[in-house]
Parts: sequence; C-alpha cells; structure tokens
Amino acid sequence: MEQTIKPFCGTHYNPEKIDDMSEVICPPYDVIDSKQLESLRQKSAYNFSHILLATNGNYKELGEKFQKWIDDKILIDDNDPSLYLYEQKFQCQGNTYCRFGFLGLLRMDKEGTVHPHEHTLSKPKEDRKKMINEMKTNLSPIFVVVPKPVEIFSQTYQDYSKKKPTYTFKDIDGNDNVMWRIDDKLVVEKICGAVQESKLVIADGHHRFEISYDYYQKNKGEFKDLNYVLAFIASAQDGLLILPTHRIIEVKENAAELTAKLEEYFVISKVSQGQMTDNLNKKGMFAFGIYRDGQFYFMELKSKEILDKMLGDSVYKNLDSYLLHHVVLPLVTTVGDITYTHTIDEARMLAGSGKCAFLVRAAALEDVFQIANQGYRMPQKSTYFYPKLVSGAVIRRFRK
Repeated sequence: MEQTIKPFCGTHYNPEKIDDMSEVICPPYDVIDSKQLESLRQKSAYNFSHILLATNGNYKELGEKFQKWIDDKILIDDNDPSLYLYEQKFQCQGNTYCRFGFLGLLRMDKEGTVHPHEHTLSKPKEDRKKMINEMKTNLSPIFVVVPKPVEIFSQTYQDYSKKKPTYTFKDIDGNDNVMWRIDDKLVVEKICGAVQESKLVIADGHHRFEISYDYYQKNKGEFKDLNYVLAFIASAQDGLLILPTHRIIEVKENAAELTAKLEEYFVISKVSQGQMTDNLNKKGMFAFGIYRDGQFYFMELKSKEILDKMLGDSVYKNLDSYLLHHVVLPLVTTVGDITYTHTIDEARMLAGSGKCAFLVRAAALEDVFQIANQGYRMPQKSTYFYPKLVSGAVIRRFRK
C-alpha cells in the first residue's frame, strides 16, 4: 500500500558554497512583485528567485541556469530519504506565533485524501506548467493541514527542537525559520503512519497542486513517485494563523447611497479605524466593514433569518468572503477588477477617495476544514495563511 506521505532525497543549497541562507531563499512566486524581485536578485547571484520566475518568458534559460547550479554544486542532493522539520516564528498585530510542520512528499492520486478549498486561476497555472516541464522539479512546497492535532508531530518537534538545526535563516519579513533533517527511519515511519488515513486540506498552493497532478497524469512512468508532490504538512495548532483578505473596488454609489442600499439588511454604525479593527476581530453573525469617502462603516446583519431565506442550508453561511460576494456586492454597482490586501491600513490607502474598501473578518480554521471536507470550494482569496512558506530551502527533483 502506497503511503499518503513519504520521505525523499531533498535538494538544497550547499553549506560549503552558501554561508547565509537568508541571502538565497525567497517568497513563493505568486507574491513577488517586480520591485521585490529586483531586490532579491541583487542579494545574491544564487538567490532562488533567479530560477523561480521567468521574467522574460525564457523558461529554457532558467532550466539551463538551474542545471548549472547543480553541476557547480551550488545545489546538492541528500543521499538518504528524509523528512524536513520546518519551524517558523513570527509576529502579527503585536502577538508572537510559532508554526511547525514537515516537508515531505504527498500522494496526489489517493481518492478522498487531499481536499482543495479554493478555486484557481488559469494564468498562474500556465506559467507553472511551463516551469515544471522545463525544470522537472517541485520548486516550492504546497501547504496542507491535518485538521486535528497529531501527537507524533508534536513529540518529534519537541525532541528535535533541542537538537542543532540543519540551518536557520530569516525570511524577507524578518521571521525566524529553522529546519532539521530527519533521516531516522523509525521516526519517519511513525510520522508517515500517523496520517495514513487522514483527510488533508490544502491551505496554500492550489495552482501548484493542480499543475503537478496534471504533469503526473501526462507523464506516468517517466519518473519515480510522480504521483507525489512536495508538501509542507502541518497538524492543527495555534500557529496556523489566517489573515483576512479585504477587497477594494470602484463602486458608483457614494457613502450615503451605499448605506441606504444596505440598511434593509444591516445595522450600520460609523466607527473609527480602531473600532473597525476591534469589531472585525469579534465572532458572531455575518458582519463586515466599508471604507468610503473617508469614513469607516461597520455593518452587522440584522437577523439570521435573512441568510436562511437567501441561502437555505448552504455550507457557506459562515464564510464572510462568500457572503460578501453573493449577498452584498450584488446590491451595489461595481466597476472594474478587485484589488486585494490583508491590512486595513493598506485597504484605506488603496481605496483613496474614488474606490470602496470592503473589509472582512478572517475565515475560521474550522470553517475551512468543514467546507473542504464536504468537497466544496471557497471563492478565490478567501484565506491567507500567514506567513508564506519560503521557496528554496528544500526542493524536490524528479528522479528516474
């Protein structure tokens, strides 16, 4: 019986060639803007962004550079199949968090095991298709979560956190990252066995999962374990932090017209930015915020019966991002594309005087699990697990 997760011989930077990992790792491809890309590439000729993004559309050139790094032993392979314990310590809104999990290979073709939770976009998938065809490598891990605590995960983390790490580094946001290679066969076997029958939810990396699965289906038998994808596997824990994703879009209605259209369904209050932040941190019935014409408005649903009438027994009734798109936005006149951000400060700035910011609460982890496990998908940009996993710490090359 094939394992749900399994160890692999990782490829990583050669410590004899690279003194400081902080200079060479980078964020995932989909969050690097052009200014940040320039800064990353100036850090080092071997910053991972040099092979992660094809800025000129020349994927063959990236493949040749990648192979040269291998030939020059900038990147080297581990000899023994391993899992890689990965810890991130970070701060958010004045609080300190810690998140840990294991980098390993995740089986993609076991029915009922891996549950995506968001819809994907076609443009990023075309780019990643060209990358995987050229590189024959999983360059970045997807992020999956076991929706329950796993004792052996916690025990292994406690044991290895007392040992000398394989390497430590800071990411671009200043977060502390630590990694330990685990090649102890007994420990690896226990970790893999603990999730053999578990259902796993994709927290981040939906595009990479779909592209890897597509590549596997088209190239079966060409490489060993091609039905597996590089993944970071975490169990349910306090450090699984989800940030809200606010929406900024042009609307034709001014503030007075907006509130007039919404007051049938919502109790509307003018609030300060500080009050808005506090309100969006509270649980309860559907609520959201608006920033329009220099003023914040907090909207609280008048009664649960409103949603019952609109949505019946829909699984999405507890998901604010879905309700915003299907209940609120149809009531107003929007123009153009939506811009997304995770902070109220930036939402306010992006809205300026001409657009409207719709401010939402973060999705609850249990709601993400519930929706995904029932086979449903969330709207795009419903969740943002913070921080992002770095790219370049350990990668997985396809092997014959």
